[in-house]
Amino acid sequence: MNNNLEFSYNNRFSQNNKDKLYFILFKSQVIFNALAIFAYSAMTENLYLFGPIVLNLLALYLKQHPQKILDRINYIFQLFFQVFIIPESYHYLINATAKLYGWNLPSSIALLLVTMLLIYIPYVTVFFGSIRNKFWQLVILLFVFEYVSMGGLSMVTYGTLLYFNPFMATLINSAFLGALEFLILTLLLMNHWGYSLPKMRLAKSVNFKVLTLLLVVSIWFVLWNAFGSGNNLLTSFFNFNFSNLNFKPEYILSGLEAGIAEELLFRYSFLTILLLVFRNTKFKIFYAAGVSSLCFGLLHLGNITAGQSIANTLNQVIFAFGFGLLMCGLYLYTEMFYVPVIFHILVDTLVFSVSGTLMSGKVTLADSLLTILETLIFVGIAIAILIAVYNRRNKSFSF
Repeated sequence: MNNNLEFSYNNRFSQNNKDKLYFILFKSQVIFNALAIFAYSAMTENLYLFGPIVLNLLALYLKQHPQKILDRINYIFQLFFQVFIIPESYHYLINATAKLYGWNLPSSIALLLVTMLLIYIPYVTVFFGSIRNKFWQLVILLFVFEYVSMGGLSMVTYGTLLYFNPFMATLINSAFLGALEFLILTLLLMNHWGYSLPKMRLAKSVNFKVLTLLLVVSIWFVLWNAFGSGNNLLTSFFNFNFSNLNFKPEYILSGLEAGIAEELLFRYSFLTILLLVFRNTKFKIFYAAGVSSLCFGLLHLGNITAGQSIANTLNQVIFAFGFGLLMCGLYLYTEMFYVPVIFHILVDTLVFSVSGTLMSGKVTLADSLLTILETLIFVGIAIAILIAVYNRRNKSFSF
């Protein structure tokens, strides 16, 4: 398939023997789920757990390509049910063996962490590996991000003795472990769907003067965004106050989580798929980057449910759109995925280390105007970079 996309795509979805292997692994996991829950039910004499056990065992009758109505109903039910029952089975296993096994031992924690990173691999492959529709691929990636990676793993240790283990609590609460799992699942799904891995080599046609300027501006913004201080906006551009810096492990891991997971979702997966969606349009690069950044901004609306004020959240949504567009530009221009990842990690880690993971305080008119100004600057720089990318791909005129 010959195209002008920034990312290669293979549209041949040939049958793979690995699919059958994943299906076998998934059904083996279903049996494990039933045994773990049954063991806890027997030890605690909790008869109510027999309901989830039966519903879980219905997954053994799952068909790879369901045709009958009952098979399809079971397929859809298990798609959502297994997201919760898979981590719950490990939760019950930990509680059932709490007095028999040293879960707090470093070796036990290490083994559990590896297991937690791998437990959803059969599930996502069986249910999502054969999806062809690009819209549903985007929806699936959001689902895997929000409910599987960021939500599912917290169920494993919640209410167990490991919930009070400081190390495990930090990994779970910061969502860093979820980001690592999302990394594994995203690369697995994107490869299964026929997309290439994120690009890591510097583009040959990069202008090093432009690259140096972008690097200098990026470093300045990272420092100013977290430490800018002064009597007015102008002086804050050059005065930095590092006195409030507090590097807590949770803040560092939260910054890593944002840089890894969010960049994987929006600057790799979304951007890659959207470039294919808009492949027949002249300005596909701009459309793909714009839609990806808009989705990135809207994702931050979820911070309202975490207790952040509406005003702070709206400012964050606007800022995230501009920031996301800039990250798209940096990735497409350099063709090095770790450039936006590192930039994102530094921005979030330093901000978290100064003001916490949620925006607080009353939003003034000056705050909103500053947010709009930052966003416009980001958008302006991003458009300039995207024009350079467009010129490089089309060679219609110089930039």
